[in-house]
Amino acid sequence: MTKQFITLVGAGAFAREVINWNEDAVKASGAPAITGFLDTNPGSLDGFSYRLQYRGSTEAYAPAEGELLLVAIGDPAAKQRVVASLRERGARFASLVHPSSVIAGSARLGEGVVVCPLALVSADATVGEFVAINAMSSIGHDVVLGAYSTLSAHVDLTGRVQVGECCFFGTGAKVLPGVRIGARAKIGAGSLIMRQVQPETVMYAAPAKKL
Repeated sequence: MTKQFITLVGAGAFAREVINWNEDAVKASGAPAITGFLDTNPGSLDGFSYRLQYRGSTEAYAPAEGELLLVAIGDPAAKQRVVASLRERGARFASLVHPSSVIAGSARLGEGVVVCPLALVSADATVGEFVAINAMSSIGHDVVLGAYSTLSAHVDLTGRVQVGECCFFGTGAKVLPGVRIGARAKIGAGSLIMRQVQPETVMYAAPAKKL
């Protein structure tokens, strides 16, 4: 049986965080380790202590036996485009759930998710594929979180919130119970969302206002 290994997709600041969280998962549960990365810039990790093999750009990617890809791209639209391109070439994807996170047994996580330290996914929540949930963020009961969305740190989606695909939440954003957020919306850092947000809308401030 071929031993599995992980290649990171992207090598920016979020990717460097993911490398550290993967090391924790390897120690805690024997998860496959990240051993290389894909990026348009082969020198993305120069000057840091990470010793990962550069495996080319995402455009030149060809699957290797035992290889899983872990997507560490924060921008939702870019993440969606890259995943679609990689899937066309037969890529297989890994998820990362940090051992300090709390995932309810009735919650559902899609393929390729990244759940960072001390995050919570509560009862009967549904997290779509390739969602990133950053440190200390909370997904309340019965939340539906659309694919490719990204939550920065300390985001709070309270019970029954529904979020469309490719949404972005800045640090400390909060959404009140039952509110719907349309696809591709952007919620600014520290925003308090009290009512429905239309697709492709940018919201900021507390209470949040339309930009």
